[in-house]
Amino acid sequence: MRRSSDLIAGTLALALVSCGAPPSPAGPGVFVLGVDGMDPTILARMMGEGRMPHFATLAAQGAFQPLGTSNPPQSPVAWSNFVTGLDPGGHGVYDFVHRDPKTYLPISSATPPPGDVGTSLDLFGYYLPIGGDAVVNNRTGIPWWDALHGAGVDVEVYRVPGNYPATPSDARVLSGMGTVDMRGGYGQYSWYTDQPVESREHLKGDIQLVTVEDYDLDGVPDTVKSTLKGPPDIFRLPPGQIPGDTDYLTVPVTVSIDPEEEVALIRAGASQAVVREGEWTDWMPVDFDALPAGAMPLAGSVRFYAKELRPAFKLYASPVNLSAEDPPQEISTPADFATDLADALGGQYYTQGMPEETNALKDTTFSDDDYVKQVALVQEDAEAMLDVALARYRPGDATFFYLSDIDLQCHMLWRHGDPKSPGGPPHPAYEAEAAAHHDHDIEGYYENVDRLLGEVVAGLPAETLLIVMSDHGFQPFTRTLHLNSWLRDNGWLTLVDGKQEGHIAGGDVDWTKTKAYGLGFNALYLNLQGREGQGIVAPADAPQLQAQLQAQLTALVDPKTGGKPILRVDRGVDIYHGPRVAEAPDLVVGYDRGYGNSDESTLGEVVPEILADNTSRWSGNHLMAPEVVPGVLLTSRPLTGNGHDLTDITATLLAWYGVAPLPGMTGQPVLTR
Repeated sequence: MRRSSDLIAGTLALALVSCGAPPSPAGPGVFVLGVDGMDPTILARMMGEGRMPHFATLAAQGAFQPLGTSNPPQSPVAWSNFVTGLDPGGHGVYDFVHRDPKTYLPISSATPPPGDVGTSLDLFGYYLPIGGDAVVNNRTGIPWWDALHGAGVDVEVYRVPGNYPATPSDARVLSGMGTVDMRGGYGQYSWYTDQPVESREHLKGDIQLVTVEDYDLDGVPDTVKSTLKGPPDIFRLPPGQIPGDTDYLTVPVTVSIDPEEEVALIRAGASQAVVREGEWTDWMPVDFDALPAGAMPLAGSVRFYAKELRPAFKLYASPVNLSAEDPPQEISTPADFATDLADALGGQYYTQGMPEETNALKDTTFSDDDYVKQVALVQEDAEAMLDVALARYRPGDATFFYLSDIDLQCHMLWRHGDPKSPGGPPHPAYEAEAAAHHDHDIEGYYENVDRLLGEVVAGLPAETLLIVMSDHGFQPFTRTLHLNSWLRDNGWLTLVDGKQEGHIAGGDVDWTKTKAYGLGFNALYLNLQGREGQGIVAPADAPQLQAQLQAQLTALVDPKTGGKPILRVDRGVDIYHGPRVAEAPDLVVGYDRGYGNSDESTLGEVVPEILADNTSRWSGNHLMAPEVVPGVLLTSRPLTGNGHDLTDITATLLAWYGVAPLPGMTGQPVLTR
């Protein structure tokens, strides 16, 4: 693993900062390695082939079993189950996407439906906000780290998913998946090019068409000038207004290309870096001035990738990450934990919750070669932070460390070769030329996690309880179901004016004739009176309609394959428990292996077809029935029984330190101290 005098010195400094933490109880502590998306079938095969020696040793020492996931098996849902020991009825996270029932608009599950946006004072062209509801985390329940910290355990949690906005805590917790970029989204890159870009309105990046100019009049075009977008210009936006393309703060970007070498000088704001074609810059700090004269600089950080300098110009800029050295908003508890980590690591690290550049690969802005280069940067970042976590670990501590090494790579690279069924039929998105170089990349990421596990074992005190877990497994994603289109063709959803395609967010649904609609990857809602803004379904009729939908959906047959896309459909009130059950989707759709809801339907779009081949580079998936994609559980001590799920791990962490289960928890400890 990466070691340096700067890293070690920073780690020691960070350790001194933590001296005020409560002492951990005497006896062995716990280290949890959370590997997003690790699949038990793939892991077992590779262990049997001798390619995962550290996992094989851990399994022989303790145990290895499949681990039951959440329903639905989505990362924010699953990790919230683990964090709180509750199911979604208790913690309130049901999907990546939920909706505002009054407006039918999709919103991120990280935050509740919008409340009071407040008012503002219009002063010399600036809107000064007055009042309004603060943005809070939608997840409720008591995180296990708070329970342990309250019992005197020294707890550290690195990049845990679903903890943005950061929930108030005295434990040291760094937020992970769900943490936004400077634009307030989940990762919007910038692409500067002098080449035509087709269908740019459908791409997920900020596409900037530029020209290479001869500003110094020496007869050689060698300079590109443009801008880099940062956060919304909130002081020039009325409260509640969604920012348009021109409503963001910017910094100037200038690229000066060497006339002889394939190298360029990039200036972004006050930062500059030299980069060769095909290489990445290091992190470059950029400040965005929210008020005149630098009265409120908002600190971010960006990396550039010079894909091509000439003859074509193609320059990528990462989503602008919140500065780890001076975060413009809290991304950890306490707030200085994030900056202390930056000191220990010698500077900026990825703060964006899902740092792998999947959007550029989906847009074909990136090739697979470009993508794996960027993933290597994420791996380097994570490995350095793991060094810090291990150096800080003391006997009796409880540490959780998250690795994204497998999940997003399975999503993006499955099309090159199915690691669960090697030698099987090609994926609809198969690309022969790329597959020749990347068909075994996923196994390589598994082997990298094995290497890291070996370092974890070597770095921990001998008696430490080591748990390796994943939130879910993986399957191929070869066919998409447009759920809202199926609802349209089966009389459940009606568009206005006899349309066959449209969008919920675009006002195209006739709610006076619509009984059900889909929003989210697995969620289906009735248009219920008294709950939805224009509900027509009487609450007394809901159970009968749910039963009809369950029967019709599970009977659906794919005419191309002869298979059934949907394995199960559950009523929310049947599978969830707790004070927030009323917020649950009326039905949770569990897709079978190979199938999933389309991106269009997830966000409320209705398209002409119902079923289609998945030709997207997003080719592996887990948004299916929970029994199709179990996770993994390995422990350094034998387990009691089998059939465990994520909430059992929560119960185990509490029991290990003698802490009683919290209200609403249903899990049981999987081992005893």
